[in-house]
Amino acid sequence: MAAPVRVRFAPSPTGHLHLGGLRTALYNYLFARKSGGQFVLRIEDTDRARYVQGAMASLMKTLDWAGLERDEGPILGGPYKPYVQSERTALYKAYSDQLVQSGQAYRCFCSRERLDHVKEKSRQAGKAFIYDKRCRHLSEQEIKDNLEQHMPFVVRMKIPDSGKTVVHDQVYGKIEFNNGGLDDSVLMKSDGHPTYHLANVADDHEMKITHVFRGEEWLPSTPKHIILYRALGMTPPEFVHLPLLLNKNRTKLSKRSQDVHVESYIDEGYLPEALINFVALLGWSPPLGKSEVMSMQELVSEFSIEGLHNSNAMVDKEKLDWFNKQHINRRCETESGVASLVALLKPMLPAAETVNTRFSQDEYLAQAIRLLKGRISHVNDIANKCQYLFTKPDFTSPASVQFKNKLSLDILFHVQSIAIDVLQKVDEPQFNAETLKPLINQEPRLAHLSHSQIMMALRYLITGTKVGAGVIETMEMLGRDEVMDRLAMIH
Repeated sequence: MAAPVRVRFAPSPTGHLHLGGLRTALYNYLFARKSGGQFVLRIEDTDRARYVQGAMASLMKTLDWAGLERDEGPILGGPYKPYVQSERTALYKAYSDQLVQSGQAYRCFCSRERLDHVKEKSRQAGKAFIYDKRCRHLSEQEIKDNLEQHMPFVVRMKIPDSGKTVVHDQVYGKIEFNNGGLDDSVLMKSDGHPTYHLANVADDHEMKITHVFRGEEWLPSTPKHIILYRALGMTPPEFVHLPLLLNKNRTKLSKRSQDVHVESYIDEGYLPEALINFVALLGWSPPLGKSEVMSMQELVSEFSIEGLHNSNAMVDKEKLDWFNKQHINRRCETESGVASLVALLKPMLPAAETVNTRFSQDEYLAQAIRLLKGRISHVNDIANKCQYLFTKPDFTSPASVQFKNKLSLDILFHVQSIAIDVLQKVDEPQFNAETLKPLINQEPRLAHLSHSQIMMALRYLITGTKVGAGVIETMEMLGRDEVMDRLAMIH
């Protein structure tokens, strides 16, 4: 019987969570939920030089926003705690000592100066740096003398001199690596902290991890990890390496770019379900015939390792905007969904003192969201691009002036005069699209004008802007008194 699925997301607290990290976390989460397994968060903070205070809390907050609930991890705890690597150093030292004693690893006393010299020689020869294994051949007496002199040392793994190590990856298939081309990588640093190689192998074994999802950049390190598992008498997990994320110009997405931080997408107003949907499809394809627009529940239901592919994925923000629009539309299908959008919109509105109090009420905001559904890619588009719903038009703005210059003033003032005359006879309870449309469309004094000419003039008079929702529907939303006030603003 197969062991229960256990997967882990193991980020380093060196800054903000980026898109690639979110994708790795998401695939782990989806696979765990689909298979009824466990999703573990482990913090790999062994690189103390790059450690950023507060990064772990920020990371967990971002995972919460995305809806990626953990089964075990920091704060939550679990049967294999602690889940922070800096609190597990005794375990790594024990494994390091075991490897040295069994002859599978060795102490390296080379100074930084000597290593820099070896690196420079490799560079001049046009070769990638591989440690020259000098300390691998030290005698027992030399090692003893160095230890007695308290010479600092690292522990390096002893890669076999010959043969091949085969990696069976769930995405990239069977890959063979010549052991002669692998470096005797450092397992324990001179400060007593482990490197990624030892810590992740030890922890994945101790925490009974069955599948390792991680970026393609770790594929070249995987043969070393398999060698380590074997040296420690352990069974390796299944490896699932994920393709690179690329910019639209096909260059590799940089983790240091502000544009790839998940927090920047949150600040821009993207919905969590939209970003999750978008990220899920950066390396995975749903079954044939399945809609691209999927909720988390649908993603869990459809996800499979077989759907992952090894071609690099391009991050197209226009596609993300499209997903955000679709998920705004989905939320608009329920009262609770609209209410959640209202809660997002409220903090974005103009200052209360500049706004008609009715315009800040939940019922009005819900009406605005429904009116603009299908026209907006972000909730903040309502506040930024549809300000006319909350404040009177600024007819002096460049966009408004440009709009007016394209209109016939004769038509504009004629429509204004007739609209005031017709609409002032309509009481507030009847001031709705059903009443207004026939009144305007069938008004004899406007019969010589096209529908487009009438609507463009009204749009300018009511909103001051060229784009927006239907003019009549907008008038209904604003209400009789507000519309009459606006019609009288132009002289």
